[in-house]
Amino acid sequence: MSGQRAPHSRKFVAGLELPEPPPRRRGISLEAAEGPEFSGAPQAVAIGAQLAEFTSKLSADTRAAVADSLLIAQLAANKAADSANEVFAWYRKYVDVLQGIGWQVRELEFQTQEVSDSNAGVHSAIIPVLTAMLGPAVAAGSLVISVLNGLKEMDKDKPWITVFDRASQHAHGAKFQMNFVDADGSGNPTITALCFGVDAQRSLTQVLFFKFSQESATLRKANGSFGIEASQLADSRAAISARVHPFVSDFIKNIDI
Repeated sequence: MSGQRAPHSRKFVAGLELPEPPPRRRGISLEAAEGPEFSGAPQAVAIGAQLAEFTSKLSADTRAAVADSLLIAQLAANKAADSANEVFAWYRKYVDVLQGIGWQVRELEFQTQEVSDSNAGVHSAIIPVLTAMLGPAVAAGSLVISVLNGLKEMDKDKPWITVFDRASQHAHGAKFQMNFVDADGSGNPTITALCFGVDAQRSLTQVLFFKFSQESATLRKANGSFGIEASQLADSRAAISARVHPFVSDFIKNIDI
């Protein structure tokens, strides 16, 4: 079955409209640009405006392939300028791209999230939402939740925060996503995702540190879960990697825990 889908997904990937790649850094060729270091241990990385957490069930190669999938979906959604600002429209495009490259949608929901404490920072407001999505047992060991809890003591100029901030901004607020990447009983990759949008009157800098009391702002969220056969991901990997390769060194950074 995956062999039949592969030509379609590769053609889909080749036809995606993406933004212009970042300019190359002086003295560094495209081939020599450094990508992230993936391991076999539990790991968290920033992928543009996404934080992705990988469990130990996934190999380093599989993590790289999943990260490329998440990045190309983000880039294509950003390129669709008419849906780049409105988080729900943006996320629908993002999901369409994942489906086009072979990911199957298992759940999808959109809603506006009330923020009970207007003095809360964005990172504090989304922790209960993440905990509810993952469940108490998984949340207790979540690297992303640990990062969010420790954000106040973290250097705001860390490379992953800089990448995340730059990628999450738009003219009227910010949008960003949290992904929990695991494997099912057959070893096939799965993604549990939460996409957030902060509607405001201006572009937000240092979005995770933004407090809702600073201005009237609304938090919107969309959640989804996705899965793909490992063989399908392998079939599409080279085509996806070729499209995102110019972006990887500027968009994907390891998160030091």
